[in-house]
Amino acid sequence: MGQSRDQQKLPLEGVRVLELSHIVAGPSGGLILGDLGADVIKIEHPATGDTARSHSGSGSTFYSFNRNKKYLALDLSKPDGKAVFERLVAKSDVVFDNFAPGALRRLGLDYEWGRRVNPRIIYCSIKGFLPGPYGDRPFLDELAQMAGGLAYLTGLKDQPMRAGASITDIGAATYGVIGILSALYRRERTGEGDCIQAGLYETIVFWVSQYITTAQITGINPPPRGARSSSMGTYMGWGVYQLFPTRDGRQIFIAVTGNRHWAGLCDALEFDDWKYAPEFASNRKRSAQKPRIAERVRQAVETFTYDEIAARLYQALVPYSPVNTPLDLIDEKHLNEGRRWMHLNVGNEHFKLPKLPIDMGGTTEFAVREQPGCLGEHTDSILAVLGYSEDEIEKLKSARVVLRSDQMLNIESRDE
Repeated sequence: MGQSRDQQKLPLEGVRVLELSHIVAGPSGGLILGDLGADVIKIEHPATGDTARSHSGSGSTFYSFNRNKKYLALDLSKPDGKAVFERLVAKSDVVFDNFAPGALRRLGLDYEWGRRVNPRIIYCSIKGFLPGPYGDRPFLDELAQMAGGLAYLTGLKDQPMRAGASITDIGAATYGVIGILSALYRRERTGEGDCIQAGLYETIVFWVSQYITTAQITGINPPPRGARSSSMGTYMGWGVYQLFPTRDGRQIFIAVTGNRHWAGLCDALEFDDWKYAPEFASNRKRSAQKPRIAERVRQAVETFTYDEIAARLYQALVPYSPVNTPLDLIDEKHLNEGRRWMHLNVGNEHFKLPKLPIDMGGTTEFAVREQPGCLGEHTDSILAVLGYSEDEIEKLKSARVVLRSDQMLNIESRDE
């Protein structure tokens, strides 16, 4: 699939990452590093594996975040398991985890231990909270959205709502990756590794920073997004910033955030009398007459099908958007013609999954180099590279220190 790795010039080739993680936050960070070319070894407990393997949804969470990795099933609580891990750390660049607070310390495998094994090692942990009074609290994506103010801002009055995706987990993991890349860059100068943490709670607080600033300026909380009867446009001072129905029963979001957009909208809707009218000559003036503008725009948009009005707005360079569902996205023109999908083949199943949302001139194509794997799928080959003989590998398997399985999902029901 795609070009060879040499042709791709993947930026993180030669970087080895040990991923100790489960569900979304850790695996999504490992996926980013793997897509960028790192050699990611996903280490799972032989008896349980990543708990996403047994989640509802037919494996969708596991499949979504576990491409471009190799799989080692290893019990880190056993002395022989720790010995395997020590060999890996000695030959690796990054240890990436989203275990519970203090888990690696209790295993005796934390950063202080790791830097004694390999002074160049970089540890990165995704936690609920960064160091502070709550640093030892377990935490989750939705809880972070509640505590960090996002659920309040997204919801209705007295009805906070989480976002419809695991944005906190993925966001914190992305910031963790930024920390890793920064540490790798600094290590080139100093020769020393680092210990990095990214917090779910702090990620959300960072994202709502503009509303925190507004609250300090005004002394009041901004109203929840769902409670703003005329949408965000009024609050932000934009004359047009909302959904409108089309003739064929669809909806289109139109955003006019400047004079150039306003002129384009007037051209698209043939509002020649409003295009240069002094009463609409600025965002402030348009915002003051938002209900009047919205009603005329609504009446005009309702005379077009979605495709017709979208074509007009596209030609006039006015920002617009449909309201897409996940099924809509699978066939969406830009994603398909722009080659923004990666293709997974798991058993008889074929899936499209989005590529990283970046484009790099020195990398011609990001591709799936490794499909999502079975629990411990690469255990034997990884141990062999570390210098273990076939007999030693079999002894580790017999002692249940490691595992090589052909099962991918529902492993909790596996016969022991």
